Amino acid sequence: MIPKGQFVTDCRDGDSIRAVFLISQCRLLTARNGKPYAKLLLTDKSGDITGFLWEDARQQISDICQGDVVGVRGIVESYDGRLQIKVEKVMKLDEDKVDLSTLIATTSRDIPAMAAELDTHVAGIRSVHLRRLIDEIFACEGVKEAFHKAPAAKGIHHNYIGGLLEHTLSILRLIQCIFPLYQHLGINRDLLVAGALLHDVGKIYEYSFNRFIDMTPMGRLIGHIYLSANMADQAISRIPGFPDELRLQLLHMILGHHGQLEFGSPKLPMTREALLLHMLDDLDAKITGFSSIIEATPEEEEFSSFSSIYNRFLYTRVYEESE
Repeated sequence: MIPKGQFVTDCRDGDSIRAVFLISQCRLLTARNGKPYAKLLLTDKSGDITGFLWEDARQQISDICQGDVVGVRGIVESYDGRLQIKVEKVMKLDEDKVDLSTLIATTSRDIPAMAAELDTHVAGIRSVHLRRLIDEIFACEGVKEAFHKAPAAKGIHHNYIGGLLEHTLSILRLIQCIFPLYQHLGINRDLLVAGALLHDVGKIYEYSFNRFIDMTPMGRLIGHIYLSANMADQAISRIPGFPDELRLQLLHMILGHHGQLEFGSPKLPMTREALLLHMLDDLDAKITGFSSIIEATPEEEEFSSFSSIYNRFLYTRVYEESE
């Protein structure tokens, strides 16, 4: 078995590197002097890093395609505040000689156990109409299997195999904690749970995720908000007697769950359930995204690199009470 070598998160400016990566992107470009060079996006389970190959680029990448496993030799450099690899040599490797689990980011939690827990939340839905709707959607060919495997994002949060299931389950757990505090306000628990289960279901079509995560044409052109709402609406049309008001409010929750027009929601949340779903979704996404950046920061650094996503540096120190 070929050793993995350094992970992306272990790379430091000036490091000499010999490591195994997945090729997420591979492009042959032309420099200003007319010389061809290659731009590579190199991925492992810890993240990705851009590599530039300047010497014999056309020849070295002639048999390399997106999704291939490669060995890379080069030097880690810092450019414009970001690390990259000046690639000296890249070579396609036999997949049977590499541990693919070191290359494909996957949830650290047990997927079958999470799936079983998700089923308990579905079983707790008392509304006959909503329970039938959930069963109808997840009974469609390939939906449940894809839902268990899909990421919740390409970057930012839960961007790994099993991330969608993990994110959805976290929101359902938050509902269990929050609902008793606001039950007196008349919030419909079943509607809130159904919205949590379905708000991101369209991500199974928004992303491709066999080896590395990328957006599909459907994801780029349509997006998961519409896809999720459409999946729910199509399933509702197959259920005789599904109440119009219930359909209206559920679809509104899905369409409004990003909370702001500039964040992709075609509607602002206008019901208590829609507002609460948005806030719990945002909470889980943000705290997980924050944590992933902090965890990827070297222990000796007090602050992370500047995050363009959150428009700030993140402080990495954890206060612990002394004995």
